[in-house]
Amino acid sequence: MNISVKEGGTRMRKMIGIILMFALLSACGNSAASNDKGEVPELLEVKLTGPEQVEKNESVIVKAAVTYGDTPVDDADDVQFEVWKDGDKDNSKMIQPKKENKGVYELHTAFKQDGLYMIQVHVTAKQQHNMPKTNIHVGEVKKESSSTEKESSHH
Repeated sequence: MNISVKEGGTRMRKMIGIILMFALLSACGNSAASNDKGEVPELLEVKLTGPEQVEKNESVIVKAAVTYGDTPVDDADDVQFEVWKDGDKDNSKMIQPKKENKGVYELHTAFKQDGLYMIQVHVTAKQQHNMPKTNIHVGEVKKESSSTEKESSHH
């Protein structure tokens, strides 16, 4: 009698094990299917706009319009503007933008010295990162003097 009880218990454990294995496999299969619908992920786009030339101490607004596909991104994980004078990136400053509506983030600043300044926005949203760059001529600057400007015009 003991032997048949053991056999019954062993069979019962095998049955439960098989049922659990099927349940786990079907759950994994369903989650994989729901994550892979054949959709192509959208791209995080950032359009950076601002003036090309300003005077020293003039108020400047540089805008970063952030979209994911055709949808404006109002809830980016991180947006920061990095500003530096041409040839002096080691002394760049990270500045938090003012958030506007419809996916637009704004940098409000002024430049105290003449020169060519680089502005690069760093945007992280929708598990992507985008960092376009522009430059602003402040005061009296020879436009052809910058090696950085020549590099960015090729991109």
